[in-house]
Amino acid sequence: MDSTDKKILEVLQENALMTAKEMAEKLSITSSPIYGRIRKLQDSGIIKQYVALLDADLLGKSIIVFMNITIKDHHSDRRNEFVAQMEKLEPVMEFYHTSGSFDFLVKVRFSDIKSFRDFLVNDVASIHNISDIESQIVLEEIKYSTKIIL
Repeated sequence: MDSTDKKILEVLQENALMTAKEMAEKLSITSSPIYGRIRKLQDSGIIKQYVALLDADLLGKSIIVFMNITIKDHHSDRRNEFVAQMEKLEPVMEFYHTSGSFDFLVKVRFSDIKSFRDFLVNDVASIHNISDIESQIVLEEIKYSTKIIL
């Protein structure tokens, strides 16, 4: 990946709908090699997919909760079972295995606290390998970005 590829990726991260012609003008290069470069970036897996970023507040999903979860049994089969069960839960937006005091960090988003409570009590609590859950409700989203600095 060279500097032109990085510039293309920076532009796509800002506006994936920009045409090759617009991108060529912005980057001061001809448009024909842009198609090939984008195709190579897609084929290599660097560009995973194109998505629309939605405004959660306008959709009534303004409650963000981060859940720190500790599991009881860390043997691979029990851990993998826990991971599979958590991945099936539709409200889970992000899910990380972490170091530190907790084993996993989960990000969920809801329309109200009652919906989060119902999710916690009915869905998450039914997963048997959990020993502790600590949740933080976001009071204000100060910065959100999907951009990866290149």
